[in-house]
Amino acid sequence: MRMVAGLKILMAIGVMFGSGLSVPSVHTAAAPAPAKHQAMLYVAKNGSDANDGSKQKPFATLEKARDVIRGMIRNHTLPVGGASVLIRGGEYRLSRTFELNEQDSGTTDGPITYQAYNGEKVSLVGGDTLNPSEFRPVTDPEVLGRIPQEGRGKIVQLDLKSLDITDYGELGNNLAVAPELWVNGNAMTLARWPNTGFTTVDQVVDKADEAAGKGYTFTFKDEMPHAWQSFRDAWMLGYWGNDWFANDLQIKSIDQVQKRIETFKGSSYAMKAGQRFYFYNVLEELDRPGEWYLNRENGMLYLYPPAPLNSIKIQLSAFTQDMIRMDHVSNVTLRGMALEVSRGNAITMTGGGNNLISHMEISKMGGYAVKIDGGQNNGVSGCSIYSMGNGGVILNGGDAATLTAAGNYADNNDISNYARIKLTYASAVEINGVGNRVTHNKMHNAPHFAIQFRGNDHTIAYNEIYDVVKETADASAIYSGRSFVWRGNAINYNYIHDIKASNLRVSTAAIYLDDYMSGVEMRGNVIADIGKQAFKLANGRENVVENNLVIHAGNAIAFMARNYKPGEKNYDSLMGKFDQVPYQGEIWSKRYPTLPDILNDEPLLPKRNVVRNNVFVGSGPITGEVEQNMALGTFENNISVGKLTELVPVDGTAGGLQLKRNAETLSRIPELKGIPFGEMGLQASGLPPAQSAVSAATAAYVRGGDQAEFQMSLNGNRLVSVQDESGKLRKETDYTLEGSVLVLQKAYLSQLSDGPQPLRLTFSAGNDAFVTVDVHSQQ
Repeated sequence: MRMVAGLKILMAIGVMFGSGLSVPSVHTAAAPAPAKHQAMLYVAKNGSDANDGSKQKPFATLEKARDVIRGMIRNHTLPVGGASVLIRGGEYRLSRTFELNEQDSGTTDGPITYQAYNGEKVSLVGGDTLNPSEFRPVTDPEVLGRIPQEGRGKIVQLDLKSLDITDYGELGNNLAVAPELWVNGNAMTLARWPNTGFTTVDQVVDKADEAAGKGYTFTFKDEMPHAWQSFRDAWMLGYWGNDWFANDLQIKSIDQVQKRIETFKGSSYAMKAGQRFYFYNVLEELDRPGEWYLNRENGMLYLYPPAPLNSIKIQLSAFTQDMIRMDHVSNVTLRGMALEVSRGNAITMTGGGNNLISHMEISKMGGYAVKIDGGQNNGVSGCSIYSMGNGGVILNGGDAATLTAAGNYADNNDISNYARIKLTYASAVEINGVGNRVTHNKMHNAPHFAIQFRGNDHTIAYNEIYDVVKETADASAIYSGRSFVWRGNAINYNYIHDIKASNLRVSTAAIYLDDYMSGVEMRGNVIADIGKQAFKLANGRENVVENNLVIHAGNAIAFMARNYKPGEKNYDSLMGKFDQVPYQGEIWSKRYPTLPDILNDEPLLPKRNVVRNNVFVGSGPITGEVEQNMALGTFENNISVGKLTELVPVDGTAGGLQLKRNAETLSRIPELKGIPFGEMGLQASGLPPAQSAVSAATAAYVRGGDQAEFQMSLNGNRLVSVQDESGKLRKETDYTLEGSVLVLQKAYLSQLSDGPQPLRLTFSAGNDAFVTVDVHSQQ
């Protein structure tokens, strides 16, 4: 390896032009002109299913339009160009799943399309809008006695039973999500402690025994600020056994003085001292703007509003089923609508082919945005997906026995703020099966993975991923693990950046091949500002790390040892995958020539890995089992420098190095030739509005201090206004902007009362954001 010493530099990665791997993309226009000889049907809020479905006399429901098209198909009267259902603007409350099946299929030349009319805002909604004027001050003395001092006089209540809302779900089940409360598109927080971050397990007094119906008994650290009068329906969410898997536990009993808790059940991984958790759904902890609590016995909802009631839209998610279900239907497109505020999944697709979910805004869901299970060439393209309780898109499909690709895809989507409820193993995109692809997506703002893949011959290319793995460890932006047989996967030309190092025990990475994962190629990726490892490879073989640019990573590559042994659970899991596929059959032998004889080739040794033609800038060295991997593999022509200026005369700026302006210069580095920086990330136009976010919704201000700051992720938008309960703040006087940082000035902060003070941030597009300034006097 050729090494050149140098100093670290701050880098901000732009894009640059080039050419590389050819991956088909789907760039669908937001509202294409209808095809000739096509049936046109209309649906409108003021329509009637007794109408003829014309523009002048529209239907009232999607079901009626679907049934009319079914009749055309059955009677062979559908025009050769297919049919379009044009939906007029408005909010359509779903009370049942909109279902399409095989008899609703179009053809390749005559597809069936359901789309918003002429760019009008069409929302399919799975929840109820609550009238702010129906909220009342809390007057019940018993309830007032439980509300903490910080919330008294601020909390309002609404009797849901009086509105005939009686399904309150059950907490703790992240696959059957309980109702959520939304204000101006923001999920309100079930009253919790600590308000941010976690407390920790002190000692595990008694282990759980599921067979005996016994949970844990344990003690916890930190003093609780409020005395509870009731712990009924109180829950905890924690990383109980490790830092890469979270789940919920209900409290059976609690002694706040002794800080001792008993749970009803055990956790997925055995509880350990020092692990993180927090309490939620506790009325006595309702002490912050944006928190809420629901009494499931009497249906009373309590809210600490994040802004004046008369200025906000309040919604409660209710619908528990798939909003749209596509069962073995083919050649159907859904385009240009919003699906939102529901407890289940937005769209579930099973089988079929050539279906497209295009330019949809899918948000504020308890489940997933789109789940595709089987079929061929089914895809999600040009969508904005955000605020998902679980993940974004699941792609299943393909035949493992014959290695036949499904060709299902997620392309050019913006996926953010997912895994809100199921914190771990709920990815922006999950890939399973054979021959599916994830390309040109932007994925950001999540606690765990961006992409997790299983299976064979998948393509992960041209994606931009950042600000993920935010509160987990031994995890990565792109992840797979524990298989010798999941071969042929390609992770090429992705831009992965700004994944911060955590103080947790086990590190994070940009790309992680865990537990002997083998046969993956990783070429032409740009990995920048990664706190720990750029690549993390755990004892796999025949992996290729080639022509990548790594800038400011804690370590460029970490080779991890695993040392599995026969008879161990993980060893059995690894070896059991050989029984699931015909890896010694003719098709598999031809596709993966070294696989049939692997069990006779010391399979637990990391043989034939390739690390070649990579450029490492301002990054830590290759670490771990380096000597063994070098002896058994190929390591050549890797360049390590402190600054890119040691290789080429690049143009730097105060904000860091911009690759776009240096594209031609960087292309002179032989190892970087062919990396298509200009093709990374979103390429499609006409996506729904991007959402802005705030990295931390709370900032502390101690009287006498200079300022308080909020780091924003504007996502292409601009901040329009900042408001408190009395009105708009004055720019340059009350606050300033320093790039994407909102800075509240001392002159403004000094006028605020002690306690939590809410602010509303309004952006040029997308939803508002709510933040809180905690004002305290000096101790």
